[in-house]
Amino acid sequence: MKKIFIFTMCAISIVLLGSCRSSKQEKSPIETFVMPCSEYTSGEGVLRAWASGASDNETTARKKALAVASAELAAMLSKTVQSTTEDYSSALTEGEQVSSKSFLSDRTKITVEKSISGATIICDRWNKDENGQYTNYIVLELKGSEYLKALYEEISKNQEVSINKQLLEELFIKNINENFNK
Repeated sequence: MKKIFIFTMCAISIVLLGSCRSSKQEKSPIETFVMPCSEYTSGEGVLRAWASGASDNETTARKKALAVASAELAAMLSKTVQSTTEDYSSALTEGEQVSSKSFLSDRTKITVEKSISGATIICDRWNKDENGQYTNYIVLELKGSEYLKALYEEISKNQEVSINKQLLEELFIKNINENFNK
Protein backbone atom coordinates (compact mmCIF):
# COMPACT_ATOMS: atom_id res chain seq x y z
CA MET A 1 0.00 0.00 0.00
CA LYS A 2 2.81 2.34 0.90
CA LYS A 3 4.54 1.57 -2.40
CA ILE A 4 1.37 2.27 -4.38
CA PHE A 5 0.89 5.57 -2.54
CA ILE A 6 4.49 6.67 -3.22
CA PHE A 7 4.22 5.56 -6.85
CA THR A 8 0.95 7.49 -7.27
CA MET A 9 2.39 10.63 -5.67
CA CYS A 10 5.44 10.47 -7.95
CA ALA A 11 3.23 10.04 -11.01
CA ILE A 12 1.03 12.97 -9.98
CA SER A 13 4.12 15.12 -9.32
CA ILE A 14 5.54 14.34 -12.73
CA VAL A 15 2.23 15.14 -14.43
CA LEU A 16 1.85 18.40 -12.49
CA LEU A 17 5.43 19.51 -13.11
CA GLY A 18 5.10 18.63 -16.78
CA SER A 19 1.99 20.76 -17.13
CA CYS A 20 3.66 23.77 -15.50
CA ARG A 21 5.68 24.60 -18.59
CA SER A 22 4.19 27.18 -20.92
CA SER A 23 2.34 25.96 -23.94
CA LYS A 24 3.30 29.16 -25.78
CA GLN A 25 6.80 29.77 -26.99
CA GLU A 26 7.99 33.06 -25.59
CA LYS A 27 9.15 35.66 -28.08
CA SER A 28 12.36 37.55 -27.64
CA PRO A 29 11.79 41.09 -26.39
CA ILE A 30 14.28 42.30 -29.03
CA GLU A 31 12.83 42.78 -32.49
CA THR A 32 14.94 43.00 -35.60
CA PHE A 33 14.30 46.24 -37.42
CA VAL A 34 16.00 47.27 -40.63
CA MET A 35 16.02 51.03 -41.06
CA PRO A 36 14.34 52.19 -44.25
CA CYS A 37 16.75 53.40 -46.94
CA SER A 38 19.75 51.83 -45.16
CA GLU A 39 20.69 49.96 -48.34
CA TYR A 40 22.07 53.19 -49.85
CA THR A 41 25.73 53.73 -48.98
CA SER A 42 28.53 55.96 -50.21
CA GLY A 43 31.19 54.73 -52.57
CA GLU A 44 32.14 54.42 -56.22
CA GLY A 45 32.37 58.19 -56.61
CA VAL A 46 29.06 58.97 -54.88
CA LEU A 47 28.44 60.46 -51.43
CA ARG A 48 25.18 59.52 -49.70
CA ALA A 49 23.90 60.80 -46.37
CA TRP A 50 21.11 59.01 -44.48
CA ALA A 51 18.93 60.77 -41.91
CA SER A 52 15.58 60.59 -40.20
CA GLY A 53 13.30 63.15 -38.65
CA ALA A 54 10.39 62.54 -36.30
CA SER A 55 7.47 64.76 -35.38
CA ASP A 56 3.70 64.70 -34.99
CA ASN A 57 3.61 66.82 -38.17
CA GLU A 58 4.68 65.43 -41.57
CA THR A 59 6.19 68.71 -42.77
CA THR A 60 8.25 69.14 -39.63
CA ALA A 61 9.49 65.54 -39.77
CA ARG A 62 10.59 66.05 -43.38
CA LYS A 63 12.35 69.34 -42.59
CA LYS A 64 14.22 67.69 -39.71
CA ALA A 65 15.30 64.76 -41.88
CA LEU A 66 16.46 67.05 -44.70
CA ALA A 67 18.38 69.29 -42.31
CA VAL A 68 20.20 66.36 -40.72
CA ALA A 69 20.93 64.73 -44.10
CA SER A 70 22.23 68.02 -45.53
CA ALA A 71 24.51 68.55 -42.54
CA GLU A 72 25.78 64.98 -42.77
CA LEU A 73 26.41 65.32 -46.51
CA ALA A 74 28.23 68.62 -45.98
CA ALA A 75 30.47 67.02 -43.35
CA MET A 76 31.21 64.07 -45.64
CA LEU A 77 31.98 66.35 -48.56
CA SER A 78 34.19 68.63 -46.44
CA LYS A 79 36.16 65.64 -45.15
CA THR A 80 36.61 64.29 -48.67
CA VAL A 81 37.61 67.68 -50.07
CA GLN A 82 40.10 68.28 -47.27
CA SER A 83 41.82 64.91 -47.72
CA THR A 84 41.78 65.36 -51.51
CA THR A 85 43.39 68.81 -51.19
CA GLU A 86 46.08 67.36 -48.90
CA ASP A 87 46.77 64.48 -51.29
CA TYR A 88 46.78 66.80 -54.30
CA SER A 89 49.19 69.30 -52.77
CA SER A 90 51.55 66.53 -51.64
CA ALA A 91 51.63 65.18 -55.21
CA LEU A 92 52.85 68.53 -56.55
CA THR A 93 56.31 70.04 -56.47
CA GLU A 94 57.15 72.43 -53.63
CA GLY A 95 56.70 75.60 -55.65
CA GLU A 96 53.22 74.57 -56.81
CA GLN A 97 52.14 73.23 -53.41
CA VAL A 98 51.58 76.43 -51.48
CA SER A 99 49.69 78.36 -54.16
CA SER A 100 47.60 75.38 -55.29
CA LYS A 101 46.68 74.31 -51.78
CA SER A 102 45.48 77.75 -50.66
CA PHE A 103 43.72 78.34 -53.97
CA LEU A 104 41.93 74.98 -53.83
CA SER A 105 40.98 75.49 -50.17
CA ASP A 106 39.36 78.83 -50.98
CA ARG A 107 37.47 77.47 -53.99
CA THR A 108 36.27 74.31 -52.29
CA LYS A 109 34.67 76.27 -49.43
CA ILE A 110 32.58 78.15 -51.98
CA THR A 111 31.52 75.08 -53.94
CA VAL A 112 30.61 72.84 -50.97
CA GLU A 113 27.58 74.95 -50.07
CA LYS A 114 26.43 75.22 -53.68
CA SER A 115 26.75 71.47 -54.19
CA ILE A 116 24.83 70.52 -51.05
CA SER A 117 21.86 72.58 -52.17
CA GLY A 118 21.88 70.63 -55.45
CA ALA A 119 21.95 67.17 -53.83
CA THR A 120 19.34 64.66 -54.97
CA ILE A 121 16.91 62.78 -52.73
CA ILE A 122 17.21 59.12 -53.75
CA CYS A 123 15.15 57.59 -50.95
CA ASP A 124 12.18 59.10 -49.14
CA ARG A 125 10.14 56.82 -46.88
CA TRP A 126 7.57 57.44 -44.17
CA ASN A 127 6.45 55.65 -41.07
CA LYS A 128 3.64 56.48 -38.64
CA ASP A 129 3.61 54.82 -35.25
CA GLU A 130 0.67 54.02 -32.98
CA ASN A 131 1.05 57.36 -31.17
CA GLY A 132 0.57 59.39 -34.36
CA GLN A 133 4.27 60.23 -34.63
CA TYR A 134 5.57 60.55 -38.21
CA THR A 135 9.11 59.53 -39.07
CA ASN A 136 10.64 60.50 -42.40
CA TYR A 137 13.72 58.61 -43.65
CA ILE A 138 15.75 60.37 -46.34
CA VAL A 139 18.94 59.67 -48.27
CA LEU A 140 20.62 62.56 -50.09
CA GLU A 141 23.06 61.81 -52.88
CA LEU A 142 25.83 63.88 -54.39
CA LYS A 143 27.81 62.52 -57.29
CA GLY A 144 31.51 63.31 -57.14
CA SER A 145 31.49 64.31 -60.81
CA GLU A 146 28.79 66.94 -60.14
CA TYR A 147 30.82 68.43 -57.30
CA LEU A 148 33.97 68.48 -59.40
CA LYS A 149 32.09 70.18 -62.24
CA ALA A 150 31.04 72.97 -59.84
CA LEU A 151 34.61 73.17 -58.52
CA TYR A 152 36.06 73.45 -62.04
CA GLU A 153 33.63 76.26 -62.84
CA GLU A 154 34.79 78.11 -59.73
CA ILE A 155 38.45 77.44 -60.57
CA SER A 156 38.03 78.70 -64.15
CA LYS A 157 37.12 82.16 -62.80
CA ASN A 158 40.78 82.60 -61.83
CA GLN A 159 43.37 81.86 -64.51
CA GLU A 160 46.43 82.51 -62.30
CA VAL A 161 46.72 78.97 -60.93
CA SER A 162 46.49 75.88 -63.10
CA ILE A 163 44.98 72.69 -61.72
CA ASN A 164 45.60 69.14 -62.94
CA LYS A 165 41.94 68.13 -63.27
CA GLN A 166 42.65 64.46 -63.97
CA LEU A 167 44.81 64.07 -60.86
CA LEU A 168 42.29 65.98 -58.75
CA GLU A 169 39.43 63.80 -59.95
CA GLU A 170 41.34 60.56 -59.34
CA LEU A 171 42.22 61.65 -55.80
CA PHE A 172 38.66 62.80 -55.09
CA ILE A 173 37.11 59.49 -56.17
CA LYS A 174 39.81 57.57 -54.27
CA ASN A 175 39.05 59.51 -51.07
CA ILE A 176 35.30 58.90 -51.39
CA ASN A 177 35.89 55.18 -51.77
CA GLU A 178 38.42 54.97 -48.93
CA ASN A 179 36.53 57.09 -46.44
CA PHE A 180 32.94 55.98 -46.94
CA ASN A 181 32.84 52.55 -48.56
CA LYS A 182 33.66 50.54 -45.45
